[in-house]
Amino acid sequence: MRKIEAKMKKSLAIFSVIIVIFSTLKLSAQDTSKTKQAFIKNTEISGQWFISGNYDDQDSLYQIELKRGYFTIESHLTESLTARYTQDITLDTEGDDAGNVEMRLKYLYLQQKINFLPKFQKGSISVGMVPRPWIEFEQKINAYRVMGPMFLEKTNVLSSADFGFIYEGLIGGEIDKQYQKEVNAAYPGKYGSFSFGLYNGGGYHDVERNNNKTFEARLTLRPLPAFMPGLQFGYAYANGKANIANNDADFIMNVLYLSSESKYHVLMAQYYSGVGDYAGTYVDTLFQSNKNSGYAFFGEFKIPQTKFSIVGRYDKFESENDISLTRINTGIAYRFLKNKLVLGAEYWDKNGDIRRMYELALEIRF
Repeated sequence: MRKIEAKMKKSLAIFSVIIVIFSTLKLSAQDTSKTKQAFIKNTEISGQWFISGNYDDQDSLYQIELKRGYFTIESHLTESLTARYTQDITLDTEGDDAGNVEMRLKYLYLQQKINFLPKFQKGSISVGMVPRPWIEFEQKINAYRVMGPMFLEKTNVLSSADFGFIYEGLIGGEIDKQYQKEVNAAYPGKYGSFSFGLYNGGGYHDVERNNNKTFEARLTLRPLPAFMPGLQFGYAYANGKANIANNDADFIMNVLYLSSESKYHVLMAQYYSGVGDYAGTYVDTLFQSNKNSGYAFFGEFKIPQTKFSIVGRYDKFESENDISLTRINTGIAYRFLKNKLVLGAEYWDKNGDIRRMYELALEIRF
C-alpha cells in the first residue's frame, strides 16, 4: 500500500511540476497584478450534483443519498490554453469509512487548442488526468447521468477518465449555430467529430499496475447536416491490457452507435462487442480475458410547450464467464434552468438476482 501511495504522490508531483512550467512560460512576461486579475476574470467555477431519495426493494431500504458530485474550476490562461480541475465527490459504501463523503480527482489537465486546419480538424489536445473518448461523447447525447452511469461504465468495461492524453477535433467546421443553441452544442462538427488518446489504462481511481498503455478512439459522422443535423453514427474502439500486474489479459472494445436529436427528442442505440475490460473484471481463473457483448438503447421525448420529458433506457450485457446483466430505467423528468428532477424506477437483473429501485432524483448544476 505504501508503495502504491508513493507512486501516486510521485505522479501527482510530476504533473504539478508540468502545470507550473507551462503556466510560467505563458504568464512570466506579464505583470503580477495584471496576471492575477486576468486569472480571476478568465476562471469559471461550475458544479454538478446528483441527489436521490429512493427505495431499494432488495434491501427494503429507504434513503436519501448523494449519488455523485463534481466540482470544476476551469481557467483560460490564454486564448488557446486552458487548465481544468474537477473534483469527484461520492459516498463511500464500503469498509470502516462507509457513510463518509469522499473526494478524489476526476480531471486535472492542460488543454491546448489546435486550429491549423479549422475546416477539417478544429480541436484541442489535453494532457494529464483526462476524459476518455467514448464515455465523454455518450454523456453529451444521454444527458441523464443522474439516473446512473453509462452502459459500459455501469458494466465495468470502461472507465470515463484516466491519466494520459486525448486529441479531439471537429470535421468540416461547425454546424449551424441555431442547432447548437436549440438542440446540442457538444461536438458541433458540421460533418462529425473524432477523438483518440493513450492512457495508463487503470482509470482515474487506480494506479498503473503494468507497463501497458491503452489506446482508445472514436469517429462520429454527421451525414446530412443541412436536412437532418441531429443524425449521427460512428464507431468507438479501445485496445490494451487489463490493469492487473504480471498478466497478459487483453482488453478490446468495439462499439457501433447511432443517434438522433431534435428539439423534441433524443434517441441513441449502441452495440458492443469485445474482450475483457480495463480493470480485469471479466477474466477466467487463468487471467485470460472473456468475450463480451451487449447493446443499449436510450430515449428522451420532450413534451412540446412544457418542461417535461419521458425518459427510458434499456441495457443488456453478457460475458462468457456466465455473467448476464439487464438494466431498465424509466422516468418522468422536469427540466428547470440547467437542472433536472426525475421521478423514476430502475430494474436490475444480474444472473437472476433481481433488484428494483424507485427514486426521486435531483440534478443540480451551476
